[in-house]
Amino acid sequence: MVVREVKEALARMTGGAAGPSMAEMARDLLAGRIRLRDLATSSVYADPMAEGVERYLRWAAELTPEQSAALEDQVRDRFGVNLEDRPRADSGRTAGCESS
Repeated sequence: MVVREVKEALARMTGGAAGPSMAEMARDLLAGRIRLRDLATSSVYADPMAEGVERYLRWAAELTPEQSAALEDQVRDRFGVNLEDRPRADSGRTAGCESS
């Protein structure tokens, strides 16, 4: 299910809604020219990815507690993931990455 959702999101991104760099990245991912795990170290895509993460974090920080709870419910229902189990940015780690 998650793989399908990611592929659908990438297909939507190829239209340029997230900007030309992200559209190119989505096309490269879908065509197999780059792997998802290589994006952060890519000189071409690292900055656009970081900007996207920053936009998301600003958006998420502006949610009301009710909106945040509704988002958590949607994620849990759709993907079977409990957002309460993820590392928090203020804990010294980013999601999925251990600090050294």
